[in-house]
Amino acid sequence: MKLHKGNLFWPANTEDIFLEIHNNFEPNTDVLVVGSGMSGALSAYELSKAGYKVTLIDQGRIANGSTSANTGLIQYMSDQGVKKFADQIGEDAAIRFYNQSKKAVDHLIKINDELVNIDQENFIQENSIILATEMKKASDVKDETKMQKEIGYDVKYLNYDQLADYNLKAYGGLLCGPDINLNPYAFVLRLLKTAVDNYNLEIVEGLKFIKCEKINDENIVSLEIGGQKINKSYKKIVIATGYNPPDQFKKNLENMELYKTYVGVSQVLEEKNYEDLLVWEVKDAYTYFKKTFEGRLMIGGFDEKSDNIKDKDVGKRDRDLIKGANSMLVDKYDLDVEYSYAALFGISKDNLPYMGIDPENDDIFVICGVGGNGTVYSKIGATMATKWIKGESLDEYETYRLGR
Repeated sequence: MKLHKGNLFWPANTEDIFLEIHNNFEPNTDVLVVGSGMSGALSAYELSKAGYKVTLIDQGRIANGSTSANTGLIQYMSDQGVKKFADQIGEDAAIRFYNQSKKAVDHLIKINDELVNIDQENFIQENSIILATEMKKASDVKDETKMQKEIGYDVKYLNYDQLADYNLKAYGGLLCGPDINLNPYAFVLRLLKTAVDNYNLEIVEGLKFIKCEKINDENIVSLEIGGQKINKSYKKIVIATGYNPPDQFKKNLENMELYKTYVGVSQVLEEKNYEDLLVWEVKDAYTYFKKTFEGRLMIGGFDEKSDNIKDKDVGKRDRDLIKGANSMLVDKYDLDVEYSYAALFGISKDNLPYMGIDPENDDIFVICGVGGNGTVYSKIGATMATKWIKGESLDEYETYRLGR
């Protein structure tokens, strides 16, 4: 499955980070992590740091899937607010979910300090602002602010005039954080390099996972590399392949739907018309934007249900993205799109990720961080995988169970 098309920004604008990659590898008896995106990299980092011997594999190149197309607005808030989730899954479960998301952002901030540094800026703590650009949405944003305050979050509601002080134009807004402005491509490479250099992580590119069978209490994993099929034995397997899971696991992800999203990245802007914030619009179809580290505007949105990307999708929404961003700014930008691409992402019908133990083999853990908050879900999934391998309870994560 082709996950993106176009002129990707992050791979073209990230300094080289050397990773030791193995084409030949010894049998591993601890953990196999399948997938080198955000969820795979975080899982491999945390498991190897915990002392397990880990091999991470990818059928393509490292971090070349959804991670390279991720816009890097890392927010504890999901596409749905805690108030709407409370109506859907109950208040206790909704608050628990949001607390786990906030904790995941805090953990990402701490992990960043543990990783190898690069000369390029790639990780900044920033606040987010959720804008009601339609009058009918302002009361929803105000109610969400009220509920988040009640559960102890440091948030603030801003009215039309207060938003203008941020050079933002909307009927109301929820100011929240801390969140993260991230170069996700660099972050994944830094995670993996740190794990390779410090915790003996082994990485293999071009190695495809076919299936896993349990035979006489042994997990026999069928793999393919360079057209050659091989079998290996592993104690535990983490499947972190995102929106394109192996056939063996698709039946437990039946409520996942694929969507197409569009991204445009502007020229470097000389002027700075608003303070650094991660801006997200509450609207259908919504637009979101942020400043990149060198001062470009990265804009995304106009999602539509689709399971494939065509060449004509590249650049299709550039004008709409520029118009959408400028509609939220008091002082407009004269924007040109220098990087344009379309990408696929997954959404579950209940807007929650799929993460948990495979119902047919309790030696397999699956992470599928579907939704608009994939990096945060990947961190929660990595925490779950580490607890799972240590034999700790996962009861607090029942909301994310596979096959629901």
